[in-house]
Amino acid sequence: MWLHILKKDLRLHWPYVAAVFALKIASAWMILRMGIFAQPLQLLLPHALIDLAFSGVAWFTIVLVVQSDPVVSNNDDWLIRPIRRSDLALDKIGFAVLVTLLPTFVFNLGVGLMHGLDPLPAIGAAAYTGLLTFIGVGLPALAVGTITASWRQAAGIVFAIVLTWAAGLIITDGEMANLAGWPAQLALQIIFVIATALVLTLQYGRRNTATSRGVFVVAAICTFAVMFMPGIATSQSQRVSDDGKVPETDPIRLSFDDKSKAEVIGDDPQFMTPVIYVPLKIAVDPDRIVTVNNINLSIDSSDGKPLYRSTISLLSGHPPHPISNVLGNTFDGTSNGHKSNYQAINLPADMFAKFKNTPGRITLTYHLNSYAPAATTKASLPLGTSQKIAGFGVCETRLNPVNSQVVELYCFPAPDSSNCIAATVLDLNGTPIGAPQTRCSTTFMPWSLNTKALTEPGQFVVALPAANGATIRPLALTTYKVASHFTQTVVLPQVRLKDLTGHAGT
Repeated sequence: MWLHILKKDLRLHWPYVAAVFALKIASAWMILRMGIFAQPLQLLLPHALIDLAFSGVAWFTIVLVVQSDPVVSNNDDWLIRPIRRSDLALDKIGFAVLVTLLPTFVFNLGVGLMHGLDPLPAIGAAAYTGLLTFIGVGLPALAVGTITASWRQAAGIVFAIVLTWAAGLIITDGEMANLAGWPAQLALQIIFVIATALVLTLQYGRRNTATSRGVFVVAAICTFAVMFMPGIATSQSQRVSDDGKVPETDPIRLSFDDKSKAEVIGDDPQFMTPVIYVPLKIAVDPDRIVTVNNINLSIDSSDGKPLYRSTISLLSGHPPHPISNVLGNTFDGTSNGHKSNYQAINLPADMFAKFKNTPGRITLTYHLNSYAPAATTKASLPLGTSQKIAGFGVCETRLNPVNSQVVELYCFPAPDSSNCIAATVLDLNGTPIGAPQTRCSTTFMPWSLNTKALTEPGQFVVALPAANGATIRPLALTTYKVASHFTQTVVLPQVRLKDLTGHAGT
C-alpha cells in the first residue's frame, strides 16, 4: 500500500523532485568541471551555493509532501480511508530517501569513479555521504512536517531555530564546536535519528502532537548544546611552569622569546580588530611533525584578576574572530632556524582599548599533536597524469601558472591517507635536494571514507622545484602517523598588550 501512496506523491510533486535531482546533477558537473586543480576558481562559490540550494529544496519538498497528508489535523480524509498509518509513515520516509539519499549516492558514486577511486571505496564513500544527507536534511524535514499542519507553522519553527542559532553565536562570541570532527557529527546524527524516530512513532502511532513537539524542542536544545560546546580532546596534559621550561622528551618546546626585537613580518589582513604578536622560541625534533589543534588564551591582571578568556582555533572560519596566525599550525625541523616566530592574536577592540596599558600575565595553552614517520615511497609524477600513491591517494602534478620553476602536487586522499606528509625532491642519483616540504591537513575524513574525492576538488599538498621548468624530479614521499596528543603552556609574566602590537622587547 505504501508504494501506491509514494507513486501518488511523486505524481503530485514531480516538479520539486526534478528540481532536487537537477541541482545534484549541477553540483556533480561542477566538481568534474573543476577537476583535481579546482579550475576555474570561479566555480567554487556557485558550487557551494548549489549544494546549499539542494539541501533547501529537498527539505522544502519533504515537508510539503508530509503536509499533503497532515497528521496534526483531524479533518483529513486519510483518517477514514482504509490506509494504515504505518503505510503512510513508510511512504513519507521512502520519499525522503528518494530525494536525499538516492541522488547523493548515485551522483557522488559517479564522481568518485571518474576521479579514479576503486569501486568498493567509492561505493562506501558515496553511501556514507548519502546517508549523512538523509540524516542531516531528510530526518529534520520529516520531523517538522509531521508536527505541523501548514507552512505558517513550519516557517515559524524554522524562524525560531535560526533566531536561536544567531543568539547562540552572540552569546558564545562565535565559538562553536568543530562540526567537521567526528564527535560532534556523531552526536548530531544520534540526536536526529532518535528524535525523528520518536516523533514519527508518536504521531503516526498515537497522534500525540503535544508530546511530539516536546520531543522536537528537546532535540533542538540538545543540538544547540552540541554545536556551541567547543570540544577539546587530548589524551594527556602537561603544563610548563612560569620559567618556560618544558620536558626535554617532548617533540616540541615552546617558550616566550623575551629578547626578541625582530619586526613582525606580516599583519592581520583578515579581521579589522586589534592584533598582538607574541614572540616564541621553538625547538622541534627533526624526526617529528607537530600540529596545533587549538589554543586556550587567558589574560590576567598583575593581581590575578581575569581580564579575558578565549579559545583560538586555527581552522578557517572557526571561530570567526580570534586569530590570523603568523606562526602557523604546523611545525617541523625547519622551524628551528627561524629568527623569531610570532603567534598573532586578534582581540576585541573594547577589551584592547581598556587594558592595553595594564601590566598583566598572558597564558597560551597549546593543544598539540605529534606525528612520527611511518613509510617512505619514491615516485615520479609526470605533469597532468593521475597516479595512485600508497598513503597519499590519487595524485597529479602541474606547473605553477605564475612560476614555471615550481611544481604543485595535488591529491585526492585515499582511505589510508596520512593527515601529515612530507615530500623531498631527489636528484638523478636519489640524493635529497633541499629540506622536506611538509603539510598536515586539517580536513576531516569521516570514518576512513574518501568523501573528499566526491565533494571537493583535489587538495593542494606541497609546492616543489621543477627541473628546467618542464617536469618534476623524482620525489621521496613520506607519510606520518599520530604519535601522541599533549599540551604545552607559554606564560608571559608582566607584559602590556600595547608592547606586543608591533614587536616584542620595546
